[in-house]
Amino acid sequence: MSNLDPVVQIGNWYYQVIYGQLWPVDATSADDMVRLEPRLHSLLNYFLLHPGVLLAKDTLIEKVWPADEGTDAAVMRAVGALRKVLGDDVRAPSYIETASKKGYRWLATIKPAKLQDIAVVTADTAVTTAAIDIDTDEKPRPAWRFIAGTAVAVIIGCASLAYVLATYTSTPLIKLPDTITPISALSGQEYWPVLTPDGAHVLYQHKAVDSTLFNWSLQNLTDLRVEHMPQKYRQLSQALWLDPERIIFRGEHQDNGCYFYRQHVKPATQPELLWPCQKVLPQGAAMWQQKLLWLDTDAATNQLQLWSALPGQAAELLLSQDNHWRDISHMLIRNDTLYFVAQQTPNQSVLLKLTLPDGEFEQLLDFPYVITQFSWWDERQLLLSAGQQELQIVSLKSNSRQGLGPLTRDLTQASRYPGQVLATQFLDYTTDILRVENGPAVTGGIKLLPWHVSNRSERLLAVSGTGQAAFVSERAGLSQIWLAQQRDSMQITRFTEQQHVQQMLWHQQQLLVLINTSLYQLDLASGQLLQYHNVASAGRYASCHGKLYWTALTADGWVLMTEKGAMPESIMPGVTDVRCGPEQSLVLQFSDTVNLALFTPAQELISLPVQINWRSSTGEQWFTDNTGIYWLADDNITVYRFDWLSQQVNAVLVAEQEMPVAIYSDGDGLGYIVRQRPYDTDIVWLQNRR
Repeated sequence: MSNLDPVVQIGNWYYQVIYGQLWPVDATSADDMVRLEPRLHSLLNYFLLHPGVLLAKDTLIEKVWPADEGTDAAVMRAVGALRKVLGDDVRAPSYIETASKKGYRWLATIKPAKLQDIAVVTADTAVTTAAIDIDTDEKPRPAWRFIAGTAVAVIIGCASLAYVLATYTSTPLIKLPDTITPISALSGQEYWPVLTPDGAHVLYQHKAVDSTLFNWSLQNLTDLRVEHMPQKYRQLSQALWLDPERIIFRGEHQDNGCYFYRQHVKPATQPELLWPCQKVLPQGAAMWQQKLLWLDTDAATNQLQLWSALPGQAAELLLSQDNHWRDISHMLIRNDTLYFVAQQTPNQSVLLKLTLPDGEFEQLLDFPYVITQFSWWDERQLLLSAGQQELQIVSLKSNSRQGLGPLTRDLTQASRYPGQVLATQFLDYTTDILRVENGPAVTGGIKLLPWHVSNRSERLLAVSGTGQAAFVSERAGLSQIWLAQQRDSMQITRFTEQQHVQQMLWHQQQLLVLINTSLYQLDLASGQLLQYHNVASAGRYASCHGKLYWTALTADGWVLMTEKGAMPESIMPGVTDVRCGPEQSLVLQFSDTVNLALFTPAQELISLPVQINWRSSTGEQWFTDNTGIYWLADDNITVYRFDWLSQQVNAVLVAEQEMPVAIYSDGDGLGYIVRQRPYDTDIVWLQNRR
């Protein structure tokens, strides 16, 4: 799409390339707009990128359709549907020509256009009508009075609108961004870009294709030449500029623990070790009054700590308090106020602030999804990145939120600079659901077979006792819920906006779905969602022995809940996750320990030889069934099982290079894994074309 202007004219249509919107050249109102469904949108874009080229059906199947979904018949139907939308005649085509048994060719001329062209076209009728009204007025007012009154009304209206916009809305780019321009073109992955103070270079982390280690790379924006710094790290944080030539960052070497380093960048020198740290947080530091402030967590007590230090001096502990959050890794500063993004539950984040030097944490905003990074948009607004969500501008004053468009869904680690945004773009990031075959064994028996795989991400899974399996797929564009029975699958939901589907489970033969932290019952016939119950800050749900259990974060901490009639009932405090155990028991995970426990019908707690940390693992990385407890180790390579009968722990799956990100039961042991495909990331500019 990079070779197309954001708006083009094709024949009798204006076309917004990114959003798949068609407007007749002679449109008279907004109702004349036609929005293409995702497959036709992709097909038209591919035609426009290859005008005059004879495209075989096999080429279109490969480039436009997901893997294993495209057929000759599907191509013919889609081309026919696109012709119908455009008003094309197959016998005398103006847009798409058919070459018998060879393929299709795009005919229409493609001309650059502007959004203003659409606005002028759709405004013409209103202008004409107004002129008729004035001309047919039987007793027109004197011209000067009319002009003066109109001018006053316009001035007042514009002033009011300007005040409202300045007070309650964000200050976006001139319009929604329409162009992504790559900066880096390296093999491997690049992360956490920052612009040098002189604006001449971009500094970012780089991991080569054949390496698991990171180094710093400095790229000249004029000639795009890259200088790689030789030092290698297991982990790196975002770099902060100490002055125009030096950075401070947190890193972990191969043969060392976590430390802060100071390094001269131009020219690059050996990094200087400053202070020790407990953990490499990606965005957990800020500069304040020539000092470095940083977050850390005490390994022994799990206390959240705020430290301060001047380079060359000892660090000073400013604050220490109980850590109630699942994760708190992102921090910014403005004047004397620190802002934090904390992951409150596995499904949601909160925005916090703390006034220096001796303030307390205050909660400002909550988000029904996980924020992965944030930066400043301007003095009063933040630019936020979230998984599977377009970039957002959020006002600290009014809590108004503005998305930057679907083009930004694959962008993260974004920072605004004059006229454009610097970001990391994930290229072809997809996940597959694979079926585990031939029973549990470490060697000589395990096979991983594709299971409803497409060229878009497939994730989450819930298998019923009757063999029905619900899963989430992006093969139709947005994340949608699908239902599979053996080799057949069908789409259930028809979401028109991106939704955060966070968990699915079967309960009393009904499919329950956690979306944006709210629980719904999904009607499989109609795709309609009916709110099941409303729980603020829900954690994880489980259907065990005919009852629904869940965990929730309350003002007093985590608590295990169940249903008693139509009302929720509290069972036990401190529980962050719940699963089904044998003989009417429950398996519980706790906020203050990594050890799991069995909760018996006699209300006894029995410690289990299984350790899963709720702060570092997700709910999709462990499960229980009638054979035992299964969990994915921290290395994301080995799956272990605690067997109910033998009471022993053993490995059931050891991956080599193919790392699972989630595991699921088929009712009798490890049945499915979710695995990410190899992917690249690039550093890019997000901007508007001039």
